[in-house]
Amino acid sequence: MKQHFSGVLNGLVGLVLALQVMYPAHDVSAMTASAQDVHEIADICMYSQRILKDYALIGMKVTYHNPAADLIKNTNVIDQYITNLKSRHLKKILDDEIHELENIWKKVKSKLLANPTQKHMAQLRKEVETFSRRCEKLAEDLAEDSQIEGEHNMVLIAELGMESQRLAALYMMKSWDVADDNYYKEVQKIVNEYENIYHELMKANEKFVSPEIKTKLKATKKYFQVFEFMAASESGRFVPTMAEKNASKIFHEIRKILKLEQELIE
Repeated sequence: MKQHFSGVLNGLVGLVLALQVMYPAHDVSAMTASAQDVHEIADICMYSQRILKDYALIGMKVTYHNPAADLIKNTNVIDQYITNLKSRHLKKILDDEIHELENIWKKVKSKLLANPTQKHMAQLRKEVETFSRRCEKLAEDLAEDSQIEGEHNMVLIAELGMESQRLAALYMMKSWDVADDNYYKEVQKIVNEYENIYHELMKANEKFVSPEIKTKLKATKKYFQVFEFMAASESGRFVPTMAEKNASKIFHEIRKILKLEQELIE
């Protein structure tokens, strides 16, 4: 009888341990993601492509809008946002994603701040793309964790900004004679992605994307279309300063829209 009881007890202990591995106990000290967390990761996603554009401008010795100063400023912004996110002590799975993003960022940052060369531009873009994609995933995960209705639209607006800066970075690479043979296919892919996100936002419930925000999105799209025409042109002529002007206009307008969206859904 004693042996039977001991065997049953051992079995129960084993079952409990197995369940703990499969279904770890909820960390009661973990914070739920806030609207501010989503806003900051959304900004990081946009900045990730903007800094690549700055790198190419510096390499081409274009001084319009002082890309060298912008690059340093923007990398510092990303540093601060990552520090902020780490300090929140979110759920372990989210904290792990943040640390993984930080590790990728450290490698990207060291190359971004080195002397720009055409030789390193293509590889740097691949690494920035990896960073951007991880950033997008984390943004969606934080939005879901926040349980705030409408946060998904915050992420979508940031993705519009990111796609516009991605197009700018690609255009600058082409201007610097670095882009590969798939340049025009990549341009079309970015344009298609922008259009899909834009239409999803325009169809969104006005409770979460207000008429004012939709009006501003329409206005911003006009700047993107000008940029799209420039990027898709096969004339062989490139005007990096005009591209930078358009890219910066879109970037700043999208950041204003993000602020409006944050105020709407909080």
